[in-house]
Amino acid sequence: MRAACWLGAIADALWTLALVSPSLFGLLTGRPGFAPDLPYRLTMGIGASLMAGWTLLLIWASGNPVERRGVLLLTACPVITGLAVVAVVGIVNGEPSNVWILGKLVLLFGFMLTGYHFGNQLAKDSG
Repeated sequence: MRAACWLGAIADALWTLALVSPSLFGLLTGRPGFAPDLPYRLTMGIGASLMAGWTLLLIWASGNPVERRGVLLLTACPVITGLAVVAVVGIVNGEPSNVWILGKLVLLFGFMLTGYHFGNQLAKDSG
């Protein structure tokens, strides 16, 4: 369960940095030379602040993962599910670089649900 929390926190921290650094964002999305205009960068900044908050939430959950297992479920649905929908929309609209992002999201989704399931089992066994 801690591994699921930390995997999510690391992924979110990386994307937080990418959302405040257009060059890193371009590298991660397969768009070298990505240079968004100011309104786009401001929108990315909103996303970065939310990603930073979720990073800290997952780190907090890792401190007592059985008791805070609900964070893993919330991370899977709606957070990862929503990001996956965005990736699929990108793929359908001609952004092939979103395929690898979607693959990583599917893996993260599996980790989060598995961690949540184990947390439920541990809670049931101890209570």
